[in-house]
Amino acid sequence: MELRDMKIGIIGAGLTGCSLARILVDRGHTVVLFEKSYRIGGLCVSDRHENGLMYEPYGARTFHTDNEDVHKFVNKYSPFNGYQHRKGVILDGMLFAFPIIRSEIFRLPKADQVVRELSSLPAEIDQTNFETACVSIFGPTLYEYFISNYTRKMWGLEPRELPAHWVKGRLELGDEKNDELFKKEWQGLPVDGYSVWIEKMIEGIPLEYGVEAIDNRGFDMVVSTARIDETAKWRYGRLMYRSLEFTYTTDEEWENDRYGTINLPQHPCFIRKCNFKVLHRNPQAGNLIQYQRPQEASDGRIPMYPVHSRDNEQLFRKYLTHIVALPNLCPAGRLGLFEYFDMDEAVLCAMKLVPLIERYREMSPQRRIEELMDLRKFRGDETH
Repeated sequence: MELRDMKIGIIGAGLTGCSLARILVDRGHTVVLFEKSYRIGGLCVSDRHENGLMYEPYGARTFHTDNEDVHKFVNKYSPFNGYQHRKGVILDGMLFAFPIIRSEIFRLPKADQVVRELSSLPAEIDQTNFETACVSIFGPTLYEYFISNYTRKMWGLEPRELPAHWVKGRLELGDEKNDELFKKEWQGLPVDGYSVWIEKMIEGIPLEYGVEAIDNRGFDMVVSTARIDETAKWRYGRLMYRSLEFTYTTDEEWENDRYGTINLPQHPCFIRKCNFKVLHRNPQAGNLIQYQRPQEASDGRIPMYPVHSRDNEQLFRKYLTHIVALPNLCPAGRLGLFEYFDMDEAVLCAMKLVPLIERYREMSPQRRIEELMDLRKFRGDETH
């Protein structure tokens, strides 16, 4: 078997699976995609609302990257609209930029207390857990304002049950001169939506719908972007995920067209809302506002966000050890690696998976674990 003539089956036609299929085919491999639903894209799809506005039914998503290879790859299949993502947050009925800008702190009723706390923060971050790390960075008052309740709603856990490393790169005080959420060179949404973009990405690649599992013996390699616990037939139990429930309104005023998304940390059930008129840069359209309510990913709800508690991480390692012991089955993507990837990270992860897949059968199970764990850890750190 020549290196560039492998027959590869990819389970799951989401962004990771489709990106990986395209790259592997372009490298000379024979690839077949398998998708158990009857729609490609996974969570990365676009629909058209009855008011004519394009929207994303699984939540607002903007593509952003500093990686030139990723930028070139995604732009082969669609131009992007150049939307620069800015997010707001409503606290005590007032709209702020998110992350909160230091000068805006004085609008808060407890501004003096916040300022005192920020002036006496510890020299080092307390890495005991997510809550202690946040309080070390923001002080207890800001933490309670916009992090504590939001986190509890989002994950269905107390913040102290989550790992401290989640704070890095996610939460910070904002920059007075640049309030874009993502400080990335290239940003935007595909002009015709994500579904058309991904369809063009996999043109010419065989795709079979309604398939949940395949016979590995028919392929040199199988890459599965399905749930790793489902792939192993739930032998150790279920990994925890969170899902979202979506509610829409078209007759509500939007606070500020500068923000495509607004966080709602003090709301009793919703965590955020977004306006697709802003995200798709269509000032002539009416508002299409989507409210997002977190819920447990059970009873048929779509698993969206892996819950990185200590117990879940240990359970994932058991599943990973089991899967990599098989000679030609490699887990990948958000569900296969139990890691949430932004879209640019999903594409970059697919790029990094290619040499791993080509060497996979020659590697020891331990080496496979090491390289796959490295893919989970890198996230966006190497996109600059």
